[in-house]
Amino acid sequence: MQHSILKIACCSTLLTGLVISNVQAADNSFKETLALKELALESDLLNYQADASKGEVLANQRCVACHGDAMLKMMSTYPNLKGQKGAYLFKQLVQFKRGERINPIMQGQASMLSETEMKDVALYYSQQTAVDLSQ
Repeated sequence: MQHSILKIACCSTLLTGLVISNVQAADNSFKETLALKELALESDLLNYQADASKGEVLANQRCVACHGDAMLKMMSTYPNLKGQKGAYLFKQLVQFKRGERINPIMQGQASMLSETEMKDVALYYSQQTAVDLSQ
């Protein structure tokens, strides 16, 4: 019995370590990608650990009207954000907010988000499974 409990405790510790290392690896990858994209950001923002659950709330409030599955089936020119790279999505939002990328609708939407909220939304969409909307 004690041997089984010890095995469970060891497995739990290993799994926790793997989850933490995967989160850290994803965060490091995000930072490296942003550096390659030459996006100048404050260190506080770079060190902010994005929260997909906060991103989901924001996406449901601000993004789904245009980027939800129903609208994407009608307006194929709107980009499907599900499954996109988080750093890519984040960079686009920052560029809209800074006026470096021009689209009046997206500039208005991005202007209402803080950069930490942008990071949350980007993480949320990057974790979603891309959907084939051509059917």
